[in-house]
Amino acid sequence: MKKTIVIGMCLGIGAAFAGDLKAPFSLPSARVLPKGVRNLSYKNVMATAENKFASNGESVSIADPFFKNITFADVIKGKLDPVDKGAVKQAMLSIGASETDSFGQTTGQININATAHVPVFAWGLTNKLTTAVAVPILKSSQNVSTGVIQQNESLHNSMKAALTAKGVDAKVAEFDNKMVDPVQSKLEDYGYKRLENEDKTQLGDIRLVAKYLALDTGANRIVVSSDLTVPTGKDSDVNEVVDVASGDDQWDVGAGVAYDYVLNDYWTLSTDAAYTWQLPDRNPERIPMYSDSKVTPDVDGNTERDLGDIAVVNAGGKWRLEGINLGAGYSYQYKGADRYNGNAYSGARYDMLEQDTVQHMHAAVVTGGYDTMSLFKAKKFPVPLSLTLSHTRVISGMNVGNDPITALDFSMFF
Repeated sequence: MKKTIVIGMCLGIGAAFAGDLKAPFSLPSARVLPKGVRNLSYKNVMATAENKFASNGESVSIADPFFKNITFADVIKGKLDPVDKGAVKQAMLSIGASETDSFGQTTGQININATAHVPVFAWGLTNKLTTAVAVPILKSSQNVSTGVIQQNESLHNSMKAALTAKGVDAKVAEFDNKMVDPVQSKLEDYGYKRLENEDKTQLGDIRLVAKYLALDTGANRIVVSSDLTVPTGKDSDVNEVVDVASGDDQWDVGAGVAYDYVLNDYWTLSTDAAYTWQLPDRNPERIPMYSDSKVTPDVDGNTERDLGDIAVVNAGGKWRLEGINLGAGYSYQYKGADRYNGNAYSGARYDMLEQDTVQHMHAAVVTGGYDTMSLFKAKKFPVPLSLTLSHTRVISGMNVGNDPITALDFSMFF
C-alpha cells in the first residue's frame, strides 16, 4: 500500500526521471544556445496527487488501498504472534464464523499538493555545444486521514464475547481499539510512523545536461543530448506508508535525440526520443509478506534494487508571430519492471515488490507564451526575455498518476 510521490523536472528533452514516470510540461525542441550566450530560467511546476491509473488502466484514487473489507482472514494475518493467531481463530470457530466474514470496511483519504521551484542555468560553450544544470526545490503539503465503517455490529459483539469466554479478556480491549481505526493500528503494530499531515521543503535530484547541434540546414535541425541525474533528493521514508519524496537515492544516465523541421517563419514541428538507464543500487525496503499488501513489519536495509529503465517519445508543433507563441504536443512514456533481490527473506517475498512496477503513460500538453527576442534584435527592448505557460493532461496509462500539471517558465538571456 506504500505510496511515494516524486516530482520530476524537465530540461530540453522532455521529463527528467526519478524512479517513476512523470508527465511532461514542455514541448520538444532541437535548439542550442549561441556561443557565449547564457540562459537563466525559473520553472514553477504545480501538481496534485489524488488519482492514478491502476494496473488495469482504470482511474482510481491513490487512497484506494485504504478501502478494504475487514475479514477474519485479515485479522488473523495481521497477528504476528502465533498464539494470538490461534486465539482469534478459535474464537472465530466457536461463534460459527468463517475467515471470509466481514466486520466492515476501512476508509481513507490522501490529498497531496506539490510545487517544484526549478532554477536552470544554461551556457553556450560553442555554437554547437550547450551545457545546463537544473536544481529543483520541492515544496509539498500532505493530508491523510483513515477511518472505518462498521457493518456487522453483532459479529463484533459475538467475537468479544467469545474472547471473554476463552479467558483472554485482555484481547477484548485490544480488539475494540483495532476496530476504531484498524489502518493506524496495523501500521503501529508493524513499526510504521503514524499517518499525519505534513508540510516540507526538500532539495530534489540535480540534473546535468549537455546538448550538441549535430545538423542545422536552416529547415532541419538535429540535436543529440546526454544527461546525468545526481541523487541529491531524498527517497521516501521506509517507515512511512505515504510519503512525498524528492528523489530516489540512485543515479540515472540518459541519452536522447531531438529533431526540428522549420516549415516557415511561423511554424516549427518537433519530435524527440530519449532513454534513461536507472542504475542499480542498494536501498532499505519493506519486504511484503502477502501479495495483496506491501504493508509489512519486515525491513531489509540492504535490498538490491534495479529500477526499470525509461523510454520516451514526444512530438509537438509551435506557431510563433512577433513574440507570441502557441504550441501543442503529445508524449508517450514507458518504464520497465523494477527488480529486487536480497538475502534476509525468501526470494518470493522480494518478487512481490516488483508487482505493478511496469508503467506507461500517454499525455498531451498545450503551451502559450510571449518573448521579446524580436524586439531585442530591433533594439526596441533592452533584454531578451520569455514567459511560457503550459498545461498537461495525462490521457491514459498504467500505474501512473493522472492529475493535471500546470507550469510557468520565465527565462532571460545574457
